[in-house]
Amino acid sequence: MIQYLKITSLILFCSISQFNLADDKQADELLKGSTWQLIRNGSYSQSHGVGQVVYFLSSDAYHTHRSRKNQMWDAFSPVDARNLVRLKKNDELTIIDTRFNGAIHEVKLLNGFYKGKTYFLIADELEKNFKQETEEDEKT
Repeated sequence: MIQYLKITSLILFCSISQFNLADDKQADELLKGSTWQLIRNGSYSQSHGVGQVVYFLSSDAYHTHRSRKNQMWDAFSPVDARNLVRLKKNDELTIIDTRFNGAIHEVKLLNGFYKGKTYFLIADELEKNFKQETEEDEKT
């Protein structure tokens, strides 16, 4: 009887986790190709400058995300400032792909000095500081 419960719970767990993976993949597919506009700057600190940061290397973005999430700054990997780009308000980007289970987005900048270049953005910052453009916004 106990083995039957273990097997049943294992099968149930596997089926639920497959549904969650499918939902995550669908959400990632919906984001791909979407255009977003920066509506507020990510940092207002005088020592760090004004602007939303995007990263040249995906590993830099992921290590920063992981350190923020887990509050483990001792394992934080320092990022070279030359590998950062600061976006200004109203700058636009398109999401190309997602990495690290949706924690990091690969983005292409649509305007500004770095127009057409590919960088990496932490997904939490996309939700906080950007607004998704709709077809109506693009027509005006």
